[in-house]
Amino acid sequence: MRFHYFEDEKAPLEDIQLQMAINQGYVPPTCLLAGFIVLGEIKDRKDPCAGCNGPREKCHGRPKLDS
Repeated sequence: MRFHYFEDEKAPLEDIQLQMAINQGYVPPTCLLAGFIVLGEIKDRKDPCAGCNGPREKCHGRPKLDS
């Protein structure tokens, strides 16, 4: 089980949970987090991008928020 796809060029289309979150606008189409992580954050009413340590130059996500 992978938690992210940071080393990859893009996330696989087979990650249905991630594709669902992308289609619903929760994360950008270039998101590199695993879908189960994204949906867990959404379920907890958190912004998936806010705590992500991913490379913004690849994912083009919203800025990370400092805790």
